[in-house]
Amino acid sequence: MTRTLLPLCLALTVAACSEPRPPACDRVIARELRTIDMLIAETERNMQTGFRTERAPARSGLNLCFGSSRNNVGLSFCTDGANRTRAVAIDPEVEARKLSGLRDRRAELLAADPACPAAE
Repeated sequence: MTRTLLPLCLALTVAACSEPRPPACDRVIARELRTIDMLIAETERNMQTGFRTERAPARSGLNLCFGSSRNNVGLSFCTDGANRTRAVAIDPEVEARKLSGLRDRRAELLAADPACPAAE
């Protein structure tokens, strides 16, 4: 009995002397904070450049193809799925309001869970 009691007492003593771990940030709040930080950075970048980029829609079309040696006629449906982006002008006042709202929401989340990191 002393063989099992001694290691148990030693383990409890070491555990009692260790520093308490800070409470962990709630995963849902941490995920939302990461998303908000990403949106804040994107909005600030948009305000610096004066435009934002968005994906252009893919183009599709119907092609009628004629063969050469056998007089083959073919019909094909083609889509241009390339990742194309285009610049879109922004309204600086709207972006400033959006940035203010994002920062306010970030402050609310940090106030709700003080264990989350405050660094942007």
